[in-house]
Amino acid sequence: MLAIQQQRDRYMAQQLLNAPAPALLIAGGYHASKSFGVPLHMEDLSPSSRPVVLMLAEKGMNVTEAQADYVWFVTPAAAKR
Repeated sequence: MLAIQQQRDRYMAQQLLNAPAPALLIAGGYHASKSFGVPLHMEDLSPSSRPVVLMLAEKGMNVTEAQADYVWFVTPAAAKR
């Protein structure tokens, strides 16, 4: 399953690099993470690329510089019943 996730990230990275600039990817946290997601593959495929990551996170979550350049903290959603 890990290999499938990595191939998806690499494919999305290639599509972003091929897209007209500026390009935007809206994805879940694992795909968007600078430390192992699409941005890592973008830099591998095109060393001159400098993706910028804005991550949504619930208040209280610890998001490091290795994961995102910017963090937008949101109020946790109420549990569904």
